[in-house]
Amino acid sequence: MRKLHFRFMLAGAVLAAGLLGATAAFAATTRNIYIQTVTWASKDNPAQRRVVAKFGEVYGFAPSTITVNQGDHVVLHIRNLEGGGDDGHTFTLPGYGINKSLPPLSTETVSFTADKAGVFPFHCEFHKPWMSGELVVRPSK
Repeated sequence: MRKLHFRFMLAGAVLAAGLLGATAAFAATTRNIYIQTVTWASKDNPAQRRVVAKFGEVYGFAPSTITVNQGDHVVLHIRNLEGGGDDGHTFTLPGYGINKSLPPLSTETVSFTADKAGVFPFHCEFHKPWMSGELVVRPSK
């Protein structure tokens, strides 16, 4: 009886260790990601007058693709490098209910848990669809 009891205890300990190891393999990681606004064509640059006349000022995010794992705690540090009074932007990520204002020459922080796998577009409310990107959340295994 003692041998049988010992075997069950040993099997339970091995199973628990395996489960704990598996849990540790999928433990959430904090991902600090640094994003900044980019001006592709600006009214302040005389060489870009033709582009601005045709399309207006052209902005973007760098990087425009962010990849994380499902379950990660994501901290976005977003810097708006535009300095004029009319150069405000937003960081809007509808799939995660985020709409953060980015005043000129500011750095804003957004944090959330990437609890849904998939591809989630983000954009600036003032300059969509061109000022945009995507959040790729890889599914947990």
